[in-house]
Formats: sequence, C-alpha cells, structure tokens
Amino acid sequence: MVSISNSDTRESSDPQDWPEQLAVRIAWCYYVLGMTQQEIATRVGVNRTRVIRLLAEARRRGVVSISINSKLTENVELAEALAERFKLDLAEVTLAYTEDEDDLSGLVGAAACEPVLRRLKNGMTIGLGWGVTLKAFAQAMPETPMRDVSVVPLLGSLTRRSSIAAFEATTELAGKLRAECLYLPGPIVCDTEEGRDILFKQPLLQEIYKRALNSELAIVSVGGLNSATIRRVDFVNDADFASVRAAGAIGNFLGYYIGSEAEVIDHPVNRRVIGLHPREFIKIRQRIMISGGENKVAALSAILERGLVTGLVTDQKTARALLEQAAGR
Repeated sequence: MVSISNSDTRESSDPQDWPEQLAVRIAWCYYVLGMTQQEIATRVGVNRTRVIRLLAEARRRGVVSISINSKLTENVELAEALAERFKLDLAEVTLAYTEDEDDLSGLVGAAACEPVLRRLKNGMTIGLGWGVTLKAFAQAMPETPMRDVSVVPLLGSLTRRSSIAAFEATTELAGKLRAECLYLPGPIVCDTEEGRDILFKQPLLQEIYKRALNSELAIVSVGGLNSATIRRVDFVNDADFASVRAAGAIGNFLGYYIGSEAEVIDHPVNRRVIGLHPREFIKIRQRIMISGGENKVAALSAILERGLVTGLVTDQKTARALLEQAAGR
C-alpha cells in the first residue's frame, strides 16, 4: 500500500528548494496512476532525471510511505534472518501448505527453480545430489536451453531396480537445460568396503568423480535420519540402520550418515559410500541446499552451522525451527 500525505519535515518553505506540489503530483502519477517516469516527465514538463530525484526526495521526507501487506513478508524476513545467521549468499523461504513430506518436498523443490536459474551460466558444470526433493526440483525446472553445460551426479547413480529412477534427478535436469548428462558408475552404497574400493579405482569412475569435484554449482538436499531416501529404497538394511543410529547419526548428506556436528561418523556403512565427501564438497564455490521438513531440522542445522552450504531454499516452518535452534545454541 502506498500513501501520499503532506510533508512534515520541510527543510525550507521556498518552493524552489522543495517544490512539494510538483513532487506530490509526480508521486501521484507514479504510484497511483502507474505512469512511467518518462510519461510523467512529459506530462509535467520536466526531465526524467528530475522526476527520479523528486520521487526519491518525497520518500525521504515522508510525503510517500509504502507498506507491504502480505503473508509473504514473513518469508522475506525469515530469509534475511537465515542469511545473516548462517552467512549465506542465498536464502529463500516458501510457504508450506502441507504436512505431507513428499508434498513439502515438491513445494520446496519448485521454490528453488527461480533462484537457481539466476545462477546458471553457459559453459558451467552443475553437480547434483539425489532424492525426492531434488527430483521435484528438476521436474519443476522450466525448459531453459543452455550452451556447453554438464550435469554430473555427486554420488553413485547405479541401482538394482528401475524404480529407483524415481529419485534420480540428473537426467531430468539435464533434459530441461539441454545439457550433457554424466553418470557416476556405481551404487550410492556398495555391499562391501572392498567392493567400493575396487569400483572407486576404475578410470571411468575417477573421471566422472573429478568432474563432480570441479563443479561450479552444486545443488543438494539432506535426509532426516528416519526419512532419508537412501533408507526408503533399502540401500541400508535394518541392522546397518540400527547400528548407524546407535553411533550418533542424525541424518544423511551426500550418501553419508552425519553426526551432530555434521561430521561423517566413523561407521562401516560410510566406508561403503560412493560420493563426494563433505570435506571435498565444501571446495565447490556455490553450494545450494534445497530441503525442508521437521525431521530434517537437526541435520540441516548441523550443516548450516558448519558452513557446508552457501545457499538454502526451505519452507517457513523449517526456517523458524532453524532460527529457534540457532538462538538456543
């Protein structure tokens, strides 16, 4: 809402110093009638530069005041608070209309499209994580043809079952961007440590792994301990899950189970993972986290406190919880 009133802070009564009537007329044309600055200049007989200066002066003197009446303003406030508290280059908060985990993943994933698009450029390599939220993000991304762009997974991409493709996002995103799509030829979690070591030494896997390391933009999500996609698709069996939880795991990030300080916990399951280790991931310049949900707050908080990401897209409820947890530290 815009209101235009008499000035209460005139520095001079001389109309040549402060042509208030002209300023009010210009402000009325601009804010109420929706005229362009050039149209106003033509109508009132001054140049566009003076129109700009008088609009700014009217704001400064209080002749014009602007208030925003929208429930979305809280999102902006939360985003600013997150950016300041966690020293983020990007913070976006979206409304959450659902308590359903998959529906929330869809909302948060879709909300990430616009801020990610602002960061895309021709010739870049994009590293991408895996899971429900990132699949939703890739599906919501509009068709945006790019030149010489590659999308590379940050963790293994081979599975035993075709149904797992429901959580693989690199193919979808590459299609939307008309980009080259690469695959890390190995599972996220191997059956044994020895098998992981053998696969990791293969030249093809090493080549793709190095491409992932050299990504200019990384887009990731995080799994809550009980809801991580890696658990939902049985990459980790019941015995291993019980063991890793007993070892202090609070969530799953880049395929690795992490503890309360976002450290990769010392556990056999983590020694079977094919994916960028967080200590390598942090070397990528732009690292955007897309995630939301109550069961992810603990892991998200740990990741943010450790500075593992430079950007965050989340929902209102999660944003409030993160800030409340940070305030209690």
